[in-house]
Amino acid sequence: MRVSIVLPAYNEAKRLRSAVEKIEEYAKNLGYDYEILIAEDGSTDGTDKIAKEIAEKNARVKHLHSDERLGRGRALMNAFKHSSGNIVVYMDVDLSTDLRHLKELVSAISEGYDVATGSRLMKESRAKRPLKRDLASKAYNFLVRFLLGSKIHDHQCGFKAFRKSVILEIGSQAKDTHWFWDTEVLVLAQKKGYKVKEIPVIWEHGGETKVRFKKDVLYMFFQIMRMLSEELAKSRKFFTFATALAIAILLFLILATGIQSFIESLSLIRLDLLALASIFYAFSFLVRGFRFRYVIKKLGEKTSTGFSSLAVSIGQTVNVITPIRLGDLARAYVFKRSGVSYTCSLGGVAVERFFDILSVAIIAFLASFYLGTNNLEPIYAIGFALLIILAIALLSRMQNFVGRIMERAKMAMNPSDGAIIFVLSCLVWLFDISVCYLLALSFGGINFFAIALAVAIGNIVKAIPITPGGIGTYELALTAIIGFYQPYSIAFTLAFVDHALKNSVTVVLGLIALSAMNLSLKEVKG
Repeated sequence: MRVSIVLPAYNEAKRLRSAVEKIEEYAKNLGYDYEILIAEDGSTDGTDKIAKEIAEKNARVKHLHSDERLGRGRALMNAFKHSSGNIVVYMDVDLSTDLRHLKELVSAISEGYDVATGSRLMKESRAKRPLKRDLASKAYNFLVRFLLGSKIHDHQCGFKAFRKSVILEIGSQAKDTHWFWDTEVLVLAQKKGYKVKEIPVIWEHGGETKVRFKKDVLYMFFQIMRMLSEELAKSRKFFTFATALAIAILLFLILATGIQSFIESLSLIRLDLLALASIFYAFSFLVRGFRFRYVIKKLGEKTSTGFSSLAVSIGQTVNVITPIRLGDLARAYVFKRSGVSYTCSLGGVAVERFFDILSVAIIAFLASFYLGTNNLEPIYAIGFALLIILAIALLSRMQNFVGRIMERAKMAMNPSDGAIIFVLSCLVWLFDISVCYLLALSFGGINFFAIALAVAIGNIVKAIPITPGGIGTYELALTAIIGFYQPYSIAFTLAFVDHALKNSVTVVLGLIALSAMNLSLKEVKG
């Protein structure tokens, strides 16, 4: 057996030499052959020179240098791939975890465990750290356990060991490249049925840390939600529940407004208006495509309006058939095939979502003002849009994939470009409102501002991803608002036909786009 001990090092010039010396003292007593790898990650304070010097003087030390910042996860994976040990261990350079636990960590793997991790939160653990960080850590680990189903108490302790073959497999599937990597590999290991041992440790806060409390908390929370959404996307039970909920809402509305009344109202829909509305809605995808092309251009990359329109229709199609808006990721995948980077396309989606929410909220607010109604939904939506701005500002500071996405998004948030994107977004939603208004002419016409308010709030409600494509929740919102101005049977029928038309046109355009690009729906969903 051979043990490879990895030290991830970014700007650790002050304590690297001492850390290597202390680790070697304990490594000599492991009873195994060993090596120490310094995974030096684009340091700017001379850490690379110190690491190189240590490696030149000590045959058991290997220095792995990266000119660019890889992030904690990628730096570790790179080191594991270059290691020669059957067991790989990593620990933070601050050596906060008492090194007496090193032998216990390695022994767990040699005894048959696949993963061993130090824990500061078990009853037998002894940890000294500031109260604020202690409470934040406990809250974070509770969320991971509760939302992601982990059985581990402490996911972020920088003191772990793996069977090399296992971490190379799990690590290749982990999507985060920075601080969340530790959590992700532990969750994945449990999901895959690997044997994980948690070891209580003596731990003392090492003082200076690369984790920035204020700016990294939000990033970690978003990563938990990202993993949760991926789990839900794979869960047939969740899809079954979401689909059943959509059907239940529609059945409730049909029964509440009367089956006979619904059938009679449905027979009043004019086929010429249905055809015109379909063409009108299909044309809106050119506007959506032009808007996204404009955003992509402002983020520094290029695409065409035609390609953008096709990609948007594919993304929207996936959104229609899934309850958690996987279409945004599907769209990014399609753009990646054409040479547009993930950071650019996902940054563009972030910009698009902000202006969508803002424009819909303002339309709802203006319609409410004209109609003399008091609706809190527009206020909520404006608040949500402001939260998106805050999230973009905070997340753009992260030195990881999420940070690069949000940094791109900020490029299009300046006043001049923002004004153009806002106007285009308003135009997109005016198309959406006009489709419903055209269909309403089948019933003699309904006040345009009432339609605008209903469609705007319907889309705000639809943004809550609990049913596939917002089916059911959208109809419920439109029925409730239009019902103030028309019989509820007509209000529901209009909502039902409006949403069915929009979803049908979206899916047809999406399937045409998939065929044109030689893609399958299964591939882009995957």
